[in-house]
Amino acid sequence: MEQQDIYPFSSVNIRLTVEAVEWLSGTTTDNDGKAISHMAMFSGLLKEMRIAPGYDGTFRRPLNLNPGQAQFSEIGLADNWNLGRKKMHNLLSRMEAAGLVSIYNSRIASALSFTCITGWKNHDG
Repeated sequence: MEQQDIYPFSSVNIRLTVEAVEWLSGTTTDNDGKAISHMAMFSGLLKEMRIAPGYDGTFRRPLNLNPGQAQFSEIGLADNWNLGRKKMHNLLSRMEAAGLVSIYNSRIASALSFTCITGWKNHDG
């Protein structure tokens, strides 16, 4: 299994609003007309969540992140999911409106906080 396919925690506590449950149970269509589950998209972001303060060295301009945050690129996510950048932007905005994340955009980089996460356990206990 590749490192990117491993969650950084052994368990996670998530608080979901009604809007979040509805959104997570939905799908969107990629550029080829294939359905992508919103849960898969959220899960993909969750794999990038930091559990300790530090920098994400996979980005050209890494941000110093706190636990519960992840750095992202709308263009990178759009390419990964075979979507347009605007569609990816709108999906991230819907995640934010549903209470799953808070998004921080700057000229340097973008990051999000998982506002729905109330806690987690590390692999080492």
